[in-house]
Amino acid sequence: MTQHPGDLYPLRFREILRDYRFGDRWIVDAFSKTGLPDDHRIAETWEVCDRPGESSLVINGPLRGKTLHQLIEAYGERLLGRAIVARFGTRFPLLIKFLDASNPLGEQVHQDDALARKQGLDDPGKTEAWVMLRVRQGATIHCGNRSNLDREQVLQALIDGTVRECMCEHAVEPGDTFLLYAGTMHYSDGGVLFYEIMQNSDVIIGLRPWHPIASDEERETWARSALEGIHLEKEFDCQTVPVCLREGHNRRTYLLACEHFAVERLDLASPFAVHCTGDRFYVLSQIEGSSTIQHDERTESLRPGMSCLLPADLGEIMVQPEGQAALLVAYVPDLEDMVAHLRSLGVPDPAIAALGGHTGLNPLPEYLGRSTYTPQDKEIT
Repeated sequence: MTQHPGDLYPLRFREILRDYRFGDRWIVDAFSKTGLPDDHRIAETWEVCDRPGESSLVINGPLRGKTLHQLIEAYGERLLGRAIVARFGTRFPLLIKFLDASNPLGEQVHQDDALARKQGLDDPGKTEAWVMLRVRQGATIHCGNRSNLDREQVLQALIDGTVRECMCEHAVEPGDTFLLYAGTMHYSDGGVLFYEIMQNSDVIIGLRPWHPIASDEERETWARSALEGIHLEKEFDCQTVPVCLREGHNRRTYLLACEHFAVERLDLASPFAVHCTGDRFYVLSQIEGSSTIQHDERTESLRPGMSCLLPADLGEIMVQPEGQAALLVAYVPDLEDMVAHLRSLGVPDPAIAALGGHTGLNPLPEYLGRSTYTPQDKEIT
């Protein structure tokens, strides 16, 4: 394995841009991003990504011009972490982005790992999560299914083109968090800008036919195929309930957690240490104010909308806020360790479980050694 010159340090990347019809220019207006084109919509900025043909490009320090993929090949476990390589090999496990849904974001669902394998797809399934950052007055999102729907009712809604009526509607405010496990139907009317984290996957099942269906038989065949990817459950609530903890002058809020990723929010008024002990990498995304990231003698400035990857073996990183600042921290967790840590801080088990939403897809009750769900909260067959 060939090493690139120099050691690892906090890495900043050039955004990978997406011009989709659901977006506009909100990301540019809301954040301190510079150098973005002014001649088209910017629906998404992929902050940290390593996919075939699309790998984040380093824009700071001695490794400037190298891709994340090249660095993973060169540094492997030192960048990703022991626990990550043990689980995923050297495949980067996450895709992190800012998403502007100024306009409607179509009805969709994502395959889980098993269905992706069954369908022979190159990617795994896709569980994702949304953290609302900006919302327009009256904005809502739809996710999960309304209670007491059976599969035949959802099938008919797919055929009729009314599937969004099967979903739960949530009025949203900045800071609201939603964990959309693979199989969760979701849709937005628009008017929301959010941070999105997901498994490193591009699988999708559109829940409205993108092309005219020539016959009733073809429409039903398509609908039955789409239905295979949909998870239905009584009392399904995708919204997570954050756990907020004070650490001196700072506030650390656990927003959501599942087997694929966890996200915390740091509201900082004084320096905060992130310990990169070799097990896993972290991605910091500035959402309010400004911060300086310090590692040894090197510093990196973050302004709203900027992200930074902390390789796993960096040791202690200091985040110095400039006045008041807020960042999101993403990582692949060890849920057993997370549960033990939160319990040690006095967080009650139901509050820990709520980080995964109210659904049988939530893995946290298993790690808590108990079920938080009553018998009627089972998957609808």
